[in-house]
Amino acid sequence: MNKIITVVILILLFFYQISFSQNSGILTGKIVDKFSQKPIPDAIVEITEINKKVGSDEKGFFEFDKIDEGRYSIKISNIGYVSLLINNIIISSGRPNDIVAELEPVQTDEIVVESERFVKPLDITTSFKNLNYEEIRRSPGGFEDIGRVVQTLPGVSFVNDGRNDLIVRGGSPAENLFLVDNSRIPNINHFGSQGSTGGPVSIINLDFVKEVSFITGGFSARYGDILSSVLDIKLREGNRNRFMGDVDLSATGFGATFEGPIGNKKNGSWLASVSRSYLDLVFNAVGFGFIPEYTAVQLKGVYDIDKRNTLTIGAIGNFDLVRFNNDKIDNRQDNANILKDNQWGYTNSYELRTLIGNKSYSLLNLTRNFTNFDFAGRNANFEETFKNVSQEGETELKAEYFWLPDKLTEISFGGSGKLINFRNEIKSAADTLLIIDPSSIIIPPLDFNDSHNTFKGFAYAQITRRLFTHLRTTAGFRYDYFDFIEKKNYLSPRLSATIMFTHNFNLNLSYGIFYQSPSYIWLVSNSQNTSLRDIKAEHYVTGLEYIIGTDMRTTIEFYYKRYSDYPASSLRPYFVLANNGGDYPKPENFGLEPLVSAGRGYAKGVEFYFQKSLTTNLYGTMNFSIFQAKYTSLDGIERESDYDNRFIFIISGGYIFGKGWEFSSKFRYIGGRPYTPINPANGIQLVSQYNSERYPDYYSLDIRTDKRWNFKKWSLITYVDIQDITGRKNIVSYEWNKYTNQIKVNKSIGVFPTIGISAMF
Repeated sequence: MNKIITVVILILLFFYQISFSQNSGILTGKIVDKFSQKPIPDAIVEITEINKKVGSDEKGFFEFDKIDEGRYSIKISNIGYVSLLINNIIISSGRPNDIVAELEPVQTDEIVVESERFVKPLDITTSFKNLNYEEIRRSPGGFEDIGRVVQTLPGVSFVNDGRNDLIVRGGSPAENLFLVDNSRIPNINHFGSQGSTGGPVSIINLDFVKEVSFITGGFSARYGDILSSVLDIKLREGNRNRFMGDVDLSATGFGATFEGPIGNKKNGSWLASVSRSYLDLVFNAVGFGFIPEYTAVQLKGVYDIDKRNTLTIGAIGNFDLVRFNNDKIDNRQDNANILKDNQWGYTNSYELRTLIGNKSYSLLNLTRNFTNFDFAGRNANFEETFKNVSQEGETELKAEYFWLPDKLTEISFGGSGKLINFRNEIKSAADTLLIIDPSSIIIPPLDFNDSHNTFKGFAYAQITRRLFTHLRTTAGFRYDYFDFIEKKNYLSPRLSATIMFTHNFNLNLSYGIFYQSPSYIWLVSNSQNTSLRDIKAEHYVTGLEYIIGTDMRTTIEFYYKRYSDYPASSLRPYFVLANNGGDYPKPENFGLEPLVSAGRGYAKGVEFYFQKSLTTNLYGTMNFSIFQAKYTSLDGIERESDYDNRFIFIISGGYIFGKGWEFSSKFRYIGGRPYTPINPANGIQLVSQYNSERYPDYYSLDIRTDKRWNFKKWSLITYVDIQDITGRKNIVSYEWNKYTNQIKVNKSIGVFPTIGISAMF
């Protein structure tokens, strides 16, 4: 690895010698109404550093050409709208920077603050964070992966460095909702966990991403069938003016992205990419026994049918494969603890946006999801002990209507129907290795092959209203239906408010009831599992938000989540499925046993967050969370959750030195998670002491150096990223090795340097 880094440095020095000349670039964009997405003509766009202005045309488009490379700020203004200031616009010679700017209509008696960075959706008051493409790309140790970067936000923890599961405010990693361009996706990760939402690496190509919104509590009635968080990913459009490309080598793979216009009147665009990992080449060369391969493809097309109708088409596909090197006895023994995990899947989406009038619009969305899981477990003698071949497919039609009757009110309502098919071929031997105290528990064998068709639906309505000059409220309700379980109907109210003491100091409040249906895999293994109820969580959130300036803010939030009707094991009376997931799956993690809705629990905490966004040279964030999470299972004993880290401290930031150089770092210190001890004499899991001990606290320091190179007709971004530069190998887990009759300590990899190269033209 050191030789690779040396070669990269020599290449960078070569590029440095040939990139002294000053080059110029192009800035293009589109100005739209934030509410309706209607194009805004005659808006004034100004690059503040050079006092250069242009106006938007009748379709909202604008263009600057021959702008010297560098970082700029632009100001956008139009009569009837709040002026918008956007910082950190990067101009490079290789490709135009294309943006979409959303202007917010002026509200009566509103004190105008020019700041795009800290604007929230009108119906969201608490627990909201936003990330743009550049913030995700340059995050140290983030591998340009959405999930890993979101792990640095307040209240989010994880199990180990090898995965990007989101554990939000003490909740299970199965409690997260993913939306991509308003289409629900079960999992955005390669080798995704069945019945959960995590995985080792994201499927989403970062080059497609415009921005990511992350809501960790008190979300509005639009979002449902989920308990802890909403990750809303908005993808950018392809360039409507010219063909462009991007070829890159990242920390985990290599790929290419291409884009261009549809037609010659700026009526549409397309965007396409393909990427493949190279970890299989590295792992195989090093001699690892476990060899993962994965490939992803992604497409997006946008076309303006006419002035009122726009069609957006999206597609995402993944192909994941695991190979094993079993030529050595050590490899065979290690691989006996790892499930074969082959997967492939896709998401297709079609959305029609219709502008009904100047104050209302509708969305009609058709989404098809499908995932094929193929898990298998073998022992060291190559005898198959576990098999799970499952297909899960969903076809959803969703309709929503948004209306702005006056400047102080927003009304929305909608609903969907979802056809679901899941087929499961599962064969599992009796688990005689699960030996615990005070007595042995054996998971019975399974052998079945069946298929089910069912239906889900929801409807919601909500209103956001500014009642007085300093008070804004949102009230809504949601109805959810799931046909496969005995109790099919659920109604959940939501209420939130913002009290604006001054134009930059707010008190935010929210309350809501949230339901999530049991995972499909939990429902199929036993006939009694269809009596499971939707899991219920009540959220109470309050917080203060202070906008220090256009580039700085700080927040403090208090929350309490109360859980009930969580599935709990009838065979393992200490186990509730809130403690499931978060790591690479094992046969006992699929919930293939009799379950009852008897689990209950709570999570409570306080989060402090400070953010300095990039306006000149310096940027950074700091967050500190203190929390507690506990659950009570079938035996009635209250225990600490697997994800009760107690505290999270993360500080990250960077500095831009000029001439394309940038340095950034990230430090994390997180409390150790609870675990159940193992008797070192015989390997018995001491369940009588379930989650009574804790792993050592986790800490790591990641650093990163970026360099931008601009040439006449193309540009280059390079970086060196070193994860865990202190060399600390954090303890991930303890497990009993039945071959050596010893407790095995699983640790993180320690120092892990990576490089990245992206050529844009």
